Amino acid sequence: QAGGHWFESSSSHLKRSTEVGLFLYFKIMYYCYILYSQKLDKYYIGSTNDLQGRLRRHNSSNRGYTSAGKPWELKYFEMFKEKRIAIAREIELKRWKSRNLIEKLIGERSSVGSVHPDL
Repeated sequence: QAGGHWFESSSSHLKRSTEVGLFLYFKIMYYCYILYSQKLDKYYIGSTNDLQGRLRRHNSSNRGYTSAGKPWELKYFEMFKEKRIAIAREIELKRWKSRNLIEKLIGERSSVGSVHPDL
């Protein structure tokens, strides 16, 4: 059907609502995240659009900075609608260069994860 509709409905309102729901469901989110290595007693800050996959790659890679700190634990993340904002947040956190500020940020959240106020 023209217009990219994947289904037909007798109700245009239902059709529109379902399309919006599908858009939100399939919309890619971007994340800024903080990992912790007990082995190195260090934090790692990064960004991605696949949080679980990225953590898996950090813990399975044998090259690069994170290979020496396995296993890495996800301590914190923020979600963003746009990649550029997630990257900007990653850069902002890296510029802090303060373990105390990073730990304060992690401690402010009652559980892992948050939605950034820019959403």
